[in-house]
Amino acid sequence: MSKDNIAYGGQAVIGGVLIQSPKGWSLAVRDQKNQIHNYFEKRTPLTQREGIWKIPFVRGVGALIDSLYVGYKGISLSDTLYYGEQEEETLFTKITNTLLIVSILSLLIVGPRLLIDLLDLTQTMKGFTEGILRGLIVITYIYLVGKTKDAQELFEYHGAEHMTIASFEAEHSLEIDDVKKFPKEHIRCGTSFIFLIVFVSLLTLPFIPPLNVFFTLITRLLHVFVVAMISYEILKFNFKNSDSLISKIFATPGIWTQKITTKIPSDEQIQVAIISMANCIKYSEDNAQFDELLSTSKELKNG
Repeated sequence: MSKDNIAYGGQAVIGGVLIQSPKGWSLAVRDQKNQIHNYFEKRTPLTQREGIWKIPFVRGVGALIDSLYVGYKGISLSDTLYYGEQEEETLFTKITNTLLIVSILSLLIVGPRLLIDLLDLTQTMKGFTEGILRGLIVITYIYLVGKTKDAQELFEYHGAEHMTIASFEAEHSLEIDDVKKFPKEHIRCGTSFIFLIVFVSLLTLPFIPPLNVFFTLITRLLHVFVVAMISYEILKFNFKNSDSLISKIFATPGIWTQKITTKIPSDEQIQVAIISMANCIKYSEDNAQFDELLSTSKELKNG
């Protein structure tokens, strides 16, 4: 357990693991030449800053922004470290790819509602059905993508991240044999957010009236922020009351979902997760106990 009572979280990235604390985020990646790189960037999450981000519900939007920002930076850096420097995309390619992504996301956002509107249902039932359909689309997407080789590796690193954090929180060592004693599922995993999105959507979508395509897109985009605000408060309650019956009820579907999004990692993958964890502890807590361990990896210039 952290000597400074710091809560650590993380995510899998390309070829490695990202670990985050209220002091910043750490990255460890094993490249294709078997060299492990580590990196730490100081950053105070929005939810840890003074001001409006401390306000209940508003902090849920801050948490969403934090997750997207750090996740994007971590994946971008891990891609560079894993594959090496690649030829930069042309402006035309960037614009084309962006338009493609925006078009696909818009279709996924608007599509379910347009399909539901074809059914002879009450407004309330349309809202419930849209929420269920969205959840099924997300779960099906994760399941199908998880069948690819790259996703399998990503899910293995996801498992390594959970096991490493759990070992540290249980005050065990960051030795591979100790880490392997812990399950690949973790109660605080953001995967639980998927269930909460479906649950909160079921409660809120029935209140959005039938609209044309344009306003359907706008309201669903705004709805993302509403869902984030409510879901964050539920997650915060769950983390503070992890032993309560209500928390267990909300956490169970997330644990089930992790059966898909996590896989048993190899010792080499656990090693990468351990280095990322050790690096985050070092800079978050000014702790030099893992310097020898970190010397087995190549340190990038820290932010």
